Amino acid sequence: MNSSHSLEFPGDSSEVGQEVTVALPLFLSLICLIGFTGNLMLITILIQDLRKGKCSVVNCLVINVGATDLLLILFCIPVRIVTYAQQSWLFGSFICRTTEWFLHSCLIVKSFTLAAIAQARYRHVVTPPKFLTFSRKHVFLVLLFTWALSLLLPLPNLIFTQMRMGKEGWICTFDIPDYASNFMNVFSKIYPLLAYVVPMFFSFCCYMRALRRKERRNRVPNPRNLSRKITSMLMSVSLAFDAMWLPEWIVWIWSRHSSYGLLQPPNALMILAQVVLFLNCTINPAVFLAVSDEFREGVKNIWTMCRQCDASGPSREENGSDMVTSTVQSLHRASQDSKMREDKILPDVEHFWQDRRNTATGEETDPMPWEHQEKP
Repeated sequence: MNSSHSLEFPGDSSEVGQEVTVALPLFLSLICLIGFTGNLMLITILIQDLRKGKCSVVNCLVINVGATDLLLILFCIPVRIVTYAQQSWLFGSFICRTTEWFLHSCLIVKSFTLAAIAQARYRHVVTPPKFLTFSRKHVFLVLLFTWALSLLLPLPNLIFTQMRMGKEGWICTFDIPDYASNFMNVFSKIYPLLAYVVPMFFSFCCYMRALRRKERRNRVPNPRNLSRKITSMLMSVSLAFDAMWLPEWIVWIWSRHSSYGLLQPPNALMILAQVVLFLNCTINPAVFLAVSDEFREGVKNIWTMCRQCDASGPSREENGSDMVTSTVQSLHRASQDSKMREDKILPDVEHFWQDRRNTATGEETDPMPWEHQEKP
């Protein structure tokens, strides 16, 4: 395998058509808007639950999945939107080297985190609730290990990605030099197993064991089996991610193992694989909204708070004007009262001063009579 080119960013507009260069950026922009809003609401509701004391490993890991989707929406999809619209690479060498590596890192984080959610859910099912403990240190170590391993696995995308001139401008390609062909031949076989296959089968086995365990424990039919409903919801999120990541892996393996990289997959298949992959960023909030009663209640609470904030804006202004008016009136009344008090003298005081003014001081009561005597 001398060289293989990952045509993630095609530079020839004639290969994809002018319609795709217009419709595809608009569709990806819609995915960004929906995914950003949904994941932000999901994270907000789960953080509120944590503040209320509903601390669990699954909630913390779901927050990590939502945060990873936000990173994909903010830093990966906009690069694709601009590149497909311009059909040329405009972001420079640094982003060319890091964007594919960062994309794969976030996807591996989601894969490992969903596997950790499956294992945590299985423990919750098989372990009585009174023996379950929540350790923030344990969750932090799991997330740290997940991100560290996810950033290390796709390092070849960071090393062997570079810019080159295409037919209509610069494009970003994945070129493998001759000295690294043997290493990449082995790596391209191990990498999909570690990043995709092993976490997928591990998650599936955990959920199936949890569902079977729940069936044996609850032999009496229960129409509102909340635990089973939550397990099915999390399993649906994991299966949706694995199914929507599969086309991207087909393109990835095809571009590296088909005729030693000489026969590339069609551009239509690559574009479809990326659209389906990015569409997964909007699936998780939709699944939680459709299945979880608590999430729907949280959305209603957020919507009610937003409406109250909008409605309280004019009322606050009105209340503020009324307060100012009442304050001015009270001050005016206070000034009038003070003037009236100055003009009006109390009866006792008035009688006292009248007696003082009308009473003449006798000479016999003069304490110093010699002052009034005439000198001889």
